[in-house]
Amino acid sequence: LVIGSEPPFKVKGLWLFRGQEIPKFVMDECYDMELYEWTKVDISDEAQKERVSQMIEDAEPFEGEALLDAKC
Repeated sequence: LVIGSEPPFKVKGLWLFRGQEIPKFVMDECYDMELYEWTKVDISDEAQKERVSQMIEDAEPFEGEALLDAKC
């Protein structure tokens, strides 16, 4: 998601992995992984589930800000 109506824009994304950990091949191939903040979603937390749903559905506004673009 590209969020905001004026620069600087925010970029937020959602990655889905099978299992509980980020696969080793992803860590090895994505040279800039350490530049991002990674948060594991707790699907028992309704607020986190709702945030993920909003990201998948390209809900606007997202977290109170305009949604400029979304890609899947």
